Amino acid sequence: MVHLRIKKTHTGRGVFAGETIPKGAVITHMQGKEHVWDEVEKLIKNGKVRLDDPFQIGEEDFLLLDRLSVLFNHSCDPNAGINKERDLVALRAILPGEEICYDYSATVCTHSSWVMRCKCGSSVCRKKIGNVRTIPLAVRKKYKAKGLLSAFIRSELV
Repeated sequence: MVHLRIKKTHTGRGVFAGETIPKGAVITHMQGKEHVWDEVEKLIKNGKVRLDDPFQIGEEDFLLLDRLSVLFNHSCDPNAGINKERDLVALRAILPGEEICYDYSATVCTHSSWVMRCKCGSSVCRKKIGNVRTIPLAVRKKYKAKGLLSAFIRSELV
């Protein structure tokens, strides 16, 4: 198991490497309780879940992430990515003390209208996080080649 630390960030809290994580290493398995969209929507409307927290795992299926998984933040220039098995993997070596981030848009289906302002601060920041089509085509192709797009999303991009 990779040693991780939770620390404050400019947007709240995030997860940081407690040791060097080699490229390709599994950082964690994204976990949580599975729900269909109708259930998630009710929880959002009732103020039980934030709109940006559900993690899409299928066309209408979502995870309400556990306490650790929900703390991984977004970056438009991520050092980690989600493979089709829900594993968060290192895209490059991640140094101790470095925040671990993945591209939220790579997990959101094409028909979703969800959008949030991006505050990642990267030099390639897209200024907004939305569905997978908000990722530049060249970057989407790179994610696809590395197995970082779920089957349900890959099928929508045909």
